[in-house]
Amino acid sequence: MILMEPVNFDDLFKKKNENVYSIEFKRYEDIIANHKELAHFYRKEIASLENTISKDIDSVIYTKGGETMFHRGYYCPSLVFTYVVGGTKRGKILKRFSKKYSFKYGFNKLGKLIYVQHNNEFGTQFQEFLIHDSDIEIGITVQRNGSISDISRCEYKDGKLLRYERSQLGMQLGTSKELYMEEYNYVDNQLNDVEIFHYIHSINLCNREIYKVGQNSDAEIVYLKGGCLYNGKWDEDEYFFD
Repeated sequence: MILMEPVNFDDLFKKKNENVYSIEFKRYEDIIANHKELAHFYRKEIASLENTISKDIDSVIYTKGGETMFHRGYYCPSLVFTYVVGGTKRGKILKRFSKKYSFKYGFNKLGKLIYVQHNNEFGTQFQEFLIHDSDIEIGITVQRNGSISDISRCEYKDGKLLRYERSQLGMQLGTSKELYMEEYNYVDNQLNDVEIFHYIHSINLCNREIYKVGQNSDAEIVYLKGGCLYNGKWDEDEYFFD
């Protein structure tokens, strides 16, 4: 991925009937449609899925905080969300169990995350069941009323995250269509840049951001350069992190 000028979304909004608009937005609609198919399939399998995953849980971790991460708290798949969105924190792992925990995470014998439970003072708010198939991870978020509200999909290669997708489908499937997506590019086995997409179907809006990434010797992100697409040009703001 190269820092270059992509499709100008300001122009797209003015040319809704042109092919360039249809092709660009169809990509996001297709991803959401695939997520909806998964949600429809697993809607009838929730009880079976919950039973199977509960038996596969080998270890459990509890955390406090992390609600601002918008997905999965401490173990949110995104590598950059806390850097590009102000006020977000993953929370912290609890050394001792507390009834006031925010998230409960279940791992299988291979150490893979397969279960997430979000709690607050009113009890369990949602559960997420994770399915692993080779380099693909699918997350199914189930609300208290049993409805599937979110589907996530992560694609990895050699343990490195290539793409992270998450669709918010609404409490009833089809009532809302919103997609958040990150695509990662690596050079010489090192994270080089990330492009972020946030698509909202109801208003035909897509915000895009792209960042050049700098990491230290521990593979921690210490530098970002980039920003949003505005009037056909990318921002080139710089951010430094300790």
